[in-house]
Parts: sequence; structure tokens; C-alpha cells
Amino acid sequence: MKNQVKTAFFVILIAILFAGCGKDKGKNFVDNYKVQPKDTAGINKDQYRIAEIFEGDKNQMHDLIKGPATFDIMHQGTGPFKITLLKNDGTLFAVLAEGTGDFKGKKELEIPETTAYILDVKSTGKWSVYRE
Repeated sequence: MKNQVKTAFFVILIAILFAGCGKDKGKNFVDNYKVQPKDTAGINKDQYRIAEIFEGDKNQMHDLIKGPATFDIMHQGTGPFKITLLKNDGTLFAVLAEGTGDFKGKKELEIPETTAYILDVKSTGKWSVYRE
């Protein structure tokens, strides 16, 4: 009798497992093997964002894409500063800001080609460059 109860319990358990496995997954099921379409019309295909806050001299490579770019620049200090954008071969592309003392301003540029550029900063004070 005990064996029959165990067997019946085991059969019921297997039936419940099979019933659960065959159940529809519903609307929450995601098939990871299919490419999900995505509407890209609303994505801003503008320049990559650059945001830097440093003190003193610094050189950094930044990838920029072809098209308009606006740089928001801030310098805090009493000494001279010069912030330039160089082509990836080291030649001057544009002077973003130059002066002495505190400065806050913007510089608009047309980036001619998608490639890496060098942000070159010469300063003894605090500064930031943010690509809007």
C-alpha cells in the first residue's frame, strides 16, 4: 500500500511538472535569439559628449563625429591658460579658449571628419570642457 501511495504521488508530481513546462510563457517571454527591431528616429546622432574637470596641464584623445559641435569651457585661476583642439597627428585644428584669469564661454566648431582629436590644455588653474 505504501508503494502504491508513493507511486501515485510520484506520477502526480511528474504530471504537474509536465503541465508547468508546457504552459504558454505569455507576453513576458523574450526570445533572445531574434533581433528585436528598434526605432532609431528619436536618437540624437550628434557629437559624442565630452566632460572634463581638471587642474593644470592635460592632453586627452577624444573621438568626435563629423558635424557641428559646441564646447562649453570654464577656467578658474589667476594665470594664463590655453585650450586647443588638435588633429590626431598633433597639428592645430582650433583654439577653444585663451586668456588670463577666470573665463566662462562657448566655442562652436564644425568637425570636418569623424576621427580622434586631442584636447590640449595648458593651465595652472582649474578648468572644464563640456561638449554640449
